[in-house]
Amino acid sequence: MTGFRTIIPMEAFDGGLNNKYEPIIIADNESQSCANVVFDDLGGVQTRQGYTLLNTQAVNSNACDGLYTTRWNNGNESMIAFFGTDMFVLSGTTFQTVPSAQGNYTTGTHKNGAMYQNLFFIGDGNDPAYKYDEGVYTRHGIETPSLVADGSTRGAGGNLAGDYHYKVAYVNTQAVVGDISTGSVTLTASGAGESVLVTGIAVPDQSFGVDNKYLYRTIAGSGISADAYYFVTTLAVSATTYTDNIAEASLGSAAVTTYGKPPAYEYVIHHQERLFVNDSQNPQYLWYSDLGDPFTFQATNFIKIADGDGEKITGLSVQGNSLVVFKEASVWLIYMPDTTASNWIRIKSDAKYGGASHRSIIPYNRQLMYLGQHGFKVSGFYAFVGDTTEPDATSLRVTQMFGDAKSDRIEPDVFLFQDSYKQNCAAIAFDNKLWFAVTYGASNTTNNRVYHFDYVRRGASRKIGSWVPFTGIGANQFTVYNSSLWFGSSAADGYVYQLQDGTYTDNGSAIDSFYETKEFDGGSPWRHYEKDFRQANFTVETLGAWDMRISYKIDSDKGAGLSQDYNLSPNGSLWNTMVWGIDTWGGGQTRKDVEVDLVGVGKRVAFKFSNKNTAGSGFKVVRGNIYYNRRGLR
Repeated sequence: MTGFRTIIPMEAFDGGLNNKYEPIIIADNESQSCANVVFDDLGGVQTRQGYTLLNTQAVNSNACDGLYTTRWNNGNESMIAFFGTDMFVLSGTTFQTVPSAQGNYTTGTHKNGAMYQNLFFIGDGNDPAYKYDEGVYTRHGIETPSLVADGSTRGAGGNLAGDYHYKVAYVNTQAVVGDISTGSVTLTASGAGESVLVTGIAVPDQSFGVDNKYLYRTIAGSGISADAYYFVTTLAVSATTYTDNIAEASLGSAAVTTYGKPPAYEYVIHHQERLFVNDSQNPQYLWYSDLGDPFTFQATNFIKIADGDGEKITGLSVQGNSLVVFKEASVWLIYMPDTTASNWIRIKSDAKYGGASHRSIIPYNRQLMYLGQHGFKVSGFYAFVGDTTEPDATSLRVTQMFGDAKSDRIEPDVFLFQDSYKQNCAAIAFDNKLWFAVTYGASNTTNNRVYHFDYVRRGASRKIGSWVPFTGIGANQFTVYNSSLWFGSSAADGYVYQLQDGTYTDNGSAIDSFYETKEFDGGSPWRHYEKDFRQANFTVETLGAWDMRISYKIDSDKGAGLSQDYNLSPNGSLWNTMVWGIDTWGGGQTRKDVEVDLVGVGKRVAFKFSNKNTAGSGFKVVRGNIYYNRRGLR
């Protein structure tokens, strides 16, 4: 059984990291250890691209607490960033403070947002919440004015006679009316008929976002506790007085008394022409706005998500026609067959893990990936899977929707995610990949690593998706702006960076890029035969005038192994430019084969590809073969 040459093919390297299982038994295309690499559609592995600083002048000395792209109806985009106590908007490469948004926030709290009706709504758990309208920053809800104070001045010959009470309501820039004030003191007109000068009408703060005010009045003699106050007139924002001479027959409609405003919320999402928010003070309550009106949250517009179970709401998302509510130990759906709230059904899903971070929830391929937790400890990444179908009328369950574990192959890494900072996990989908920023490793307190999930890869086991850790990236939140990917820094430095910038440096620093293959042993039945390893050949991309390193280790050698460096320059001259006898043939070639001379006898061999942790250098390996002479069974 000895004396002839055998080939072990290495046809793809796109299975991603699998450090849960022994390097001998993982799939042929998986890696026992890798970092800062990506995969192509042919199975090749290469160094990831780096990132570049956006704002050359730091915003301030704080981490980025929120980063969003708002897309307006006029086609414009704005990059919105939160640093420290302020909100900023990008202008060129500089972040400008948004007027009226200075000092409104707490440093270190997440700022979460959602677009609806060409407005950007922002919550951070504090009251009030705010909205942004491409340059105008005002409160989300419509505030209730103070009462009307006085009406001692009267004019003779008017239409009023008797005792009256007045109330005022603010109207925002979208022509939505808020709750009316408490009633005024009694204002009396003589029986002969008079007009009444109403004074002390409140003037709102600019941050309230008021466009005008409505004045209301009782029917004469009905008292301050009257069931109805009727519309008198529209007032300018700055108006503090009004002479009322409106006859009762000319009064308008009665004021609505239950408009309400949103609670203090951390999470906000738009679905079925409503806004849905959590309640920072009542952590198991889900509130929703009136249909088509994101400002009005009536007193009855809430759903208790298993009130009293001890679990807080930790995130919101949408799957099909259901609102998905993540809690600390469970996942719930609000099934919505239509926009009528009385037809909605609250359902507990079959997902076995709760949500650890609102920002980690990201939709892809009709699924929701999220960072899950069990017993309040991070347990891995899960995909909330299934189509929203009408629940069974008897059981009111959706058995087709459940949490599918997606990170079992990187479980050793998951156990090093820091539970104290799990809520900081942030995610985004970009270029058919998912990006998850996490706090990794003991003693770390900020996001310092990204886990990159390439969900279009499929290994020999048919397991979908490849995981790779990206080191050197401290991201608090991602956004896609002008079709490029960006992140706000988790370090207290006031910066935003562009990812995928086409370079092999992280803002000038080296990217430590490497990929270790599985341990190849020839498979059954030759797994336990000794082999005289002779050579390996790899097809590599000629990326530039620098070296890459290929190392190999035999039989689980714990050392660094033996290494050889290979220049990735395309070599020589381009076609039709070569000078015979002077130039070297082969210039401009995009690929070449390199040989690795193997020295040693053993049962298995593994390879490591590296950019030597050198700034401006990368590698790409497409495929390979291992050649050996088979010896006897040992």
